[in-house]
Amino acid sequence: MSFISVNKIKYSTIFILSLFPLLSSANTINDGLNAVKNKDNKEAVVIWSKLASNGDTIAKYNLAGHYSKGKGIEKDKSVSEDLYKDAARTGLVQAYAKLNKKAIRPGNGTKITFSSGPLFWLKDQDPNQYTIQLASSRYEKSIAKYYEDNNLSGKGGYYRYSRDGIDRYALIYGVYETVAAANTAIANLPEELRKKTPWVRKIQSLQNISK
Repeated sequence: MSFISVNKIKYSTIFILSLFPLLSSANTINDGLNAVKNKDNKEAVVIWSKLASNGDTIAKYNLAGHYSKGKGIEKDKSVSEDLYKDAARTGLVQAYAKLNKKAIRPGNGTKITFSSGPLFWLKDQDPNQYTIQLASSRYEKSIAKYYEDNNLSGKGGYYRYSRDGIDRYALIYGVYETVAAANTAIANLPEELRKKTPWVRKIQSLQNISK
């Protein structure tokens, strides 16, 4: 299991260089690394969990490793994967490599960025659940603007598909277990999101047609 350190580059050992500088939280991160070094995995989990809950990318990555191996906490592959996905979305290439075994892995001192974004959101979702399609357009920039203007980051995304040989983009929002739950959510959407007559879609069907 690898952990990210803010102090030095050393990919071949337990410590990995963070590609993202930490400021005021560095000491707390170091506390977590020290706990791991002292084999106090339970304490490390407490530290990573606290930081991860505040959105710290490095802590999410390190906590994912504990869940993956069951060190200091009960083993849970699902939670581990979700944490790796969250870290990957911010551009942490090590997290992306954990999810995709064929991914290019960073060499010693090499800086590689992974650009994730709303086009990847659909792929991460459970195919057996439902989402809400808010709008579609031939122009990605229009959909991307709609996505940004409505602050949908982390809550949805958009996908590309083809109709009559022409690429189009569709904006989707939320994940729901049933059609009824999704329809209830539509009724509670802000007016700006309801104005284009959103409708419920099965996630699996969208994954099948997305490019």
